Amino acid sequence: MKAFLLTWGLIFLSALFDSYAAFIVKTKFNEMGEIDFSSFKGFFNYMWTFVKSPLLLSAIVAFVCAPGLWFMALNRIDLSIGYPILVGFHLVFVLLFGVFALNEGMSWNKLIGVLLVGLSLYFFYKK
Repeated sequence: MKAFLLTWGLIFLSALFDSYAAFIVKTKFNEMGEIDFSSFKGFFNYMWTFVKSPLLLSAIVAFVCAPGLWFMALNRIDLSIGYPILVGFHLVFVLLFGVFALNEGMSWNKLIGVLLVGLSLYFFYKK
């Protein structure tokens, strides 16, 4: 049971860190508006402003930590089981960040989709 919780915990944290990092990047992009591709200077200024964001450092740390946690989990679980679990957690976290923090819409289709993914993971993992 301890190994099970550790493995699922590593996968959970990996998905959470990666989803958090994507959320931070998306939040900053929403704040800054669309990227200016009209000139090199405009693009460079946009990216420089983006990179200078203090919150972006936490996203970079999370992006770096997520694969390390995932690799440790892979040492304890079959890829054919672990990867669908990771993707399922990503789906849930991204949906939660999007709906509750970015004010993206929630629909019955999204809710049913998450429930179906959860159900499929249950059957997939069940031995």
